[in-house]
Amino acid sequence: MTTKTKLIDVQIVSPNGLVYANTATKCQVQSVRGGLTILPDHIAMMTALDISPVIVTTGDPQAPEDYIAINGGLLEVRDNELTIIANMAIRASDINDAAIQMEKTMAEDAMNQAKIDHDIRAYQMAELDLKKALNQLDVIKHHRHQ
Repeated sequence: MTTKTKLIDVQIVSPNGLVYANTATKCQVQSVRGGLTILPDHIAMMTALDISPVIVTTGDPQAPEDYIAINGGLLEVRDNELTIIANMAIRASDINDAAIQMEKTMAEDAMNQAKIDHDIRAYQMAELDLKKALNQLDVIKHHRHQ
């Protein structure tokens, strides 16, 4: 007798609508308090998410993991359903590498100018923009190495 592998239904939604929907054997996220791995039959919970990649292990041998970059959000797990409501979410395959490289450079330049101007607020905003760009570049890098 074979046992059926339990799965989690994963949905990631942004203000632009549904970004990702699939079933998974596990999902790795970065909450504001640290990393989490969500497996089937996980206890019900809600938590705030950081700017980070979401790594969904699908169990499909052809595409074992899906990478999605998010700019923070909220995660809810209940009854083997995982929902992420993100401020921004983009699948690795949809990221424009050249545009993100430009955003990274612009953020670095803005950080340098803010240092010169002694503008703490501008520096913090540029640092956040840099973190977002680096997150997307990290997602692209992992996606390419599959």
